[in-house]
Amino acid sequence: MTRNKKHIKGDQAELIAQEFFIKKGYYVFNNISQHGPVDMVVLDNQGYTLLIDVKAVSLRAKNGWKVNRVPTEEQEKLGVHIVYVNLDTREVLDEMPSKRKNKNNIVDIREWKKL
Repeated sequence: MTRNKKHIKGDQAELIAQEFFIKKGYYVFNNISQHGPVDMVVLDNQGYTLLIDVKAVSLRAKNGWKVNRVPTEEQEKLGVHIVYVNLDTREVLDEMPSKRKNKNNIVDIREWKKL
């Protein structure tokens, strides 16, 4: 059975994001279904939960522009956060990176608690 390259990239991105949060000391619960508004739920030791949809940073084949993703209506309603993963550098980002190198967009879940 051949697998779709998009699915492989998505699986890689989810694993990198899971590892990122686990190394930060959070509990990570992943979606066992291929469908749904979230890929994982992150829980800290004080009970704060974060619903996360993981996206691999992608470039369009025809012009090299970055593919920007936005939450679906259902994700907006549930408060799902999109997390981007750069598969080349294994960086986990809380916003789509710009062309300039900005290290300030690495995810810090403690900052999200202030929202």
